[in-house]
Amino acid sequence: MKDIIIVGAGGFGREAYYLIKTINAVKPIWNIKGFINDIPVDLKAKRIDVPILGTIKEWQPSDNEVFAMGISSPQGKATVARALKERGARFETLIHPRAEVNDTAEIGEGCVIGGRSIIGDCVVLGDFVHIAGSSIGQDRRIGDFSTTTAFTNIAAGNIGKRVFVSSHAVVLKDVGDDAFVAAGSIVMSKVRAGTRVMGCPARKMEV
Repeated sequence: MKDIIIVGAGGFGREAYYLIKTINAVKPIWNIKGFINDIPVDLKAKRIDVPILGTIKEWQPSDNEVFAMGISSPQGKATVARALKERGARFETLIHPRAEVNDTAEIGEGCVIGGRSIIGDCVVLGDFVHIAGSSIGQDRRIGDFSTTTAFTNIAAGNIGKRVFVSSHAVVLKDVGDDAFVAAGSIVMSKVRAGTRVMGCPARKMEV
C-alpha cells in the first residue's frame, strides 16, 4: 500500500481521513501516515488515531509518499497545493464508493468526491475540485480548486476556478472565478468573477 499524508487537519481534512478509510475497507490502497497542518490540533480529542507529522510550510515530500487534499477553502488549497507540488508532492484523487460517477466524466488531480455525490456524463472537473454530496449535471465544467458542499445542485452553467458553492445552493448559470455562492441560493443569472452572491434569486452581497 502507498503511504498517504492528508494536507490539513481541520473539518475537511478529517472528512478526507474517514473517506480514505472507507475506500480502504472496500479495497486497501493507502496507509494513512498522518496529517500535516500549520496549526496545532488535538486529533485524539477527535478520535483520530494518526498523528500530526509536521507543518505544511516545512514538509519536504519524499518519493514513497502521496498526498490527499484536506482543505476546503479554494484559495487556501490553491496556495498549499502549488507550494507542495513545487517540492515534488503527488496528490491522489479520492472517490467515495457510494458516489455515482459517470464513465465519461473527466476528473483532475487531487479531487475529493464524497458519498452521495452524483457526477453526470461528460462532466469535467479540474484539479483539486471538492464535491461534497453534490449533484453535478451533464456537460458541466468546474474549474481548478473549486468546492461544492452538501446538497449543492450544479444543474446548468459552469463553475470557474477557486469558487465556493455553499450547501443547498442551486446553480443555473455560469459562476466566474473566485466567486462565492451562499447557502440556499439559487443562481439564475451569471455571477461575475470575484462576486459574492446570496438569495433567491441570488444577488450580490453588500459588504
